[in-house]
Amino acid sequence: MNIKTALRFGLLSLPSSYVFALGTASSPIQQVTLYPSLAKIERTIPVQAGEQLVTLSGLAANFNIDQLQYQSSNIEVNAVSHTDSALDKPAGNESAQLRSQIDQLKKAISKQNSIIQAAELQNKFLGNVTEGAAPKVREQAYDAFIAIDNAKLEKDKLEQRLEELEQDLGAIGDSEFNQRTLKFYVNATQRGEIKISYMVPYARWQPTYKAELDTQSKQVKITRMAMIAQKTGEDWNNVKLALSTSTPQNYIQQVQPQQWWVNYYEPEPVRPVYAPAPMAIAEMAYADKSSAKMVKGRSSNNGPSFPQFQANDLNFSTEFRSETKASIPSSSQQIYLPLSTNQYPAKLSVWTIPKQSTQATINAEIAQLDQSWPSGIVKLYRDGDYVGERAWQNSTEDSLQMNFGIDEQIQVKVTDLTDKKNSVRGSQSETVQKNQYAIQNLHNYPIQVTIFESEPQSRNGKLTAQSVYSLPPTAKEWNDEPNINTWQVDLVPKQTYKLDVQHQFKYPSKGNTSGF
Repeated sequence: MNIKTALRFGLLSLPSSYVFALGTASSPIQQVTLYPSLAKIERTIPVQAGEQLVTLSGLAANFNIDQLQYQSSNIEVNAVSHTDSALDKPAGNESAQLRSQIDQLKKAISKQNSIIQAAELQNKFLGNVTEGAAPKVREQAYDAFIAIDNAKLEKDKLEQRLEELEQDLGAIGDSEFNQRTLKFYVNATQRGEIKISYMVPYARWQPTYKAELDTQSKQVKITRMAMIAQKTGEDWNNVKLALSTSTPQNYIQQVQPQQWWVNYYEPEPVRPVYAPAPMAIAEMAYADKSSAKMVKGRSSNNGPSFPQFQANDLNFSTEFRSETKASIPSSSQQIYLPLSTNQYPAKLSVWTIPKQSTQATINAEIAQLDQSWPSGIVKLYRDGDYVGERAWQNSTEDSLQMNFGIDEQIQVKVTDLTDKKNSVRGSQSETVQKNQYAIQNLHNYPIQVTIFESEPQSRNGKLTAQSVYSLPPTAKEWNDEPNINTWQVDLVPKQTYKLDVQHQFKYPSKGNTSGF
């Protein structure tokens, strides 16, 4: 009885001479392509000459059999089938440990939500404080923004870890796991092999970065890294790795045009809610105070040999491919692999926003990078010391700005010259804010300092704002944002630069104000 006859009559049991049973050791994984939330496994199945049934057993039954692909140049594959068998799950309390970690993460996320809500309420309150515009109020508002930003960053990291643990828990299952056997009914004129590939869940990778600033050489070394983790049920031993930024989807939704309807209605009168005016370029300053609390640590380039990856920009995604091999165990372990390292010349300057903080930060400007840089988290180092981390987003601008923490040798002093009495003329009130900014270079070498001062903008025509400066700004916009003034000042050692700013506000006396 030949293979075709057996198939015609539905007879799947064949004489032993027709059956070649293989395990995963006889068909090892050749290559793995990792996507953000799953992986494509590629392996080969050796085939002897003749008509036969080739079985491959020991596969984890966690992939969609409909996505199985196979090909061979000299082997006729007449049919493919599979069987799954339930096996007892190995003893251990891994599942309970994962559930405990998940519960702890949920509590930590709830805590960060409480911090965010409390800081937002504080900002709302401070935005309605109109008398005096004391520096203490501005400092409290700034601290609240810092708290919100830090809490959101920590929440994002916790939620990402929560998603990973929930995936791991799903991979373990409750009481049993399934093992899959593939069956290939083939006719081979000579010895050869069948190449197969399939998609498996519970595997992931995400980009991370390390940026190291050398202030002496004015160079920034950026290392692209990949965090890899997999719990597919099978170790990846000595395989070629490819990392892809594309995201395969099980279901593709066709976008359809929709009709556009507009309407008009008379709203019910509501009491106005006064919110604080947004603080311009606040995001740039968020890392300033937080970085001062970071624990110092040294980076090290010494370590084991890793596969070298080559970035390739495809039509719709980017792929990092290595011709050398790596081993990734099926576990909860997170493995970090370097993708590439590049050096970039940097233009260094110090940024200060005296209205928000008296701390100055070191900024490095480098040329625009290529587009093979997906979003991730970048860890920042300055002269070998760890200063903090932030979200990485490759810029489409001509240059990339990177904050490397606080410069303790740039002293920023704010002197409040404001007359505490607001003038009232009939139905009109007037508030004038006067400040003097003194920036001193305590370094033993010259340095360029950029001073930022946001010009107030009114949301209501009944409130007018006018600003006067002792020296004209270098530019009246920043990153295409108008009304953000900058002064670029070159300071020699021990030099002090002074800038007087005045903001005048006029508004009806009977109303309420916010933002100043």
